[in-house]
Amino acid sequence: MNKLTKYFLIFHTVMIFAAGVIVWFALKLLFPDMIVRGFITIPLYFYLMEIIFILRFRRTPLDNPAHLVNLYILIRVIKIFTSFAVILLYWIIHQPGIKSYALTFIIFYLISLIWETFIYLKMEKFIKYIGEQNKHPNDHERIDL
Repeated sequence: MNKLTKYFLIFHTVMIFAAGVIVWFALKLLFPDMIVRGFITIPLYFYLMEIIFILRFRRTPLDNPAHLVNLYILIRVIKIFTSFAVILLYWIIHQPGIKSYALTFIIFYLISLIWETFIYLKMEKFIKYIGEQNKHPNDHERIDL
């Protein structure tokens, strides 16, 4: 699981950095009137949330799939509420730029949803692989001919 965690952490860092640079350049070149004050807070927020997501799943017991699903749903709910809190805080601090900030935040949120789904599917495949490796030869079903 440590090798998988390192892979996710490295890939996640590269992905968030690339998404941040691409979105920033797209805003700067295509939509200069939508440049967001405090843009760095958006990729930073999603970077930290995904780090928590990855590290929390690392400590999840592999033998309890129901716990894994519950944790995944809990993390989604926490992310929704914290996202709302971040947008609300930005609105309180800088009301005139809330529209641009919220649209940019939504773009990153969608990227994050795709990325989280990818991580979750990879973890599920890893758990199934580990489960198959840990089976004893006597655990297989017997087929009578």
